[in-house]
Amino acid sequence: MKLKSILVPFLDDKTAGPAFETAALLARESKGHLSCVHIRQRPVPSTTVIYPLGGVFTEFTEDFLESENKLANDLQALFNKLAHDAKIGFSTLAKHSCEKGVTASWDDEADDVFSAMPRIAMTKDLAIFVGVGADAPPVATMLAEELLFQSGRPQLLCPSAGMLSLPKRITVAWNGRQEAARAVAAALDLLRDAEAVNVLTVRKAESLAVNTDEITDYLRLHDVEATQTDIELADDDGETERLDEEIREFNSDLLVMGAYSHNRWREAILGGFTRHILKSSTIPVFMSQ
Repeated sequence: MKLKSILVPFLDDKTAGPAFETAALLARESKGHLSCVHIRQRPVPSTTVIYPLGGVFTEFTEDFLESENKLANDLQALFNKLAHDAKIGFSTLAKHSCEKGVTASWDDEADDVFSAMPRIAMTKDLAIFVGVGADAPPVATMLAEELLFQSGRPQLLCPSAGMLSLPKRITVAWNGRQEAARAVAAALDLLRDAEAVNVLTVRKAESLAVNTDEITDYLRLHDVEATQTDIELADDDGETERLDEEIREFNSDLLVMGAYSHNRWREAILGGFTRHILKSSTIPVFMSQ
């Protein structure tokens, strides 16, 4: 999948820059378009007075509106600077063409970010934002979940520094489930351009064997020469800890994985590898559901 159309949610002034620079890096080869979008929060009435003779008067918080307007204006100014510094031209998606090279557009609207962003992401190849690590904004983690479940598209979640260079050593967390299969298919171009790819399977001894050989053969058909690591855990080994260890030992600079292979509510209550990665990863994560 060539990245011709990338969504960059502008959530705040701290995370928008690394997300934009990562998107620009990935869009260079395909001469794609960056759709940079900010969603202004809708004001919530602070008081509502109902008069006896009928009618409702709602008093909006002026400070809230001023704050949202200032944030949107500041983020648009940041977008302009980022595009200028990266020598990226301005164009709408409708008028983008490869002859123009990488282009970018800005849009902001008042809506619910958790419904608007997934709707916008549906027509993009990929969404990119800072959304993993201990310092990731809480709204980014929540938005990551909504994008996964509502957009049907993959996303790249970066730590606070973003992605500084194209990934060279990629780990594929493979569990033989459909979410992982979709993630691998969506990440094929990144996998093909990497110097080393390792398909990693970690499972309990009582679990059924996973078709690691088959996904490795599939990758080879798509010009990805991947190694494979299939680990059967001892009773006292932790699955999450072992996955972390193997990812570090391979010196990975990107993790490709499916998200929420178990029931979403079970993951929310018990944790799970997806939530662990969102909270603790120090490398970018390419994720699909």
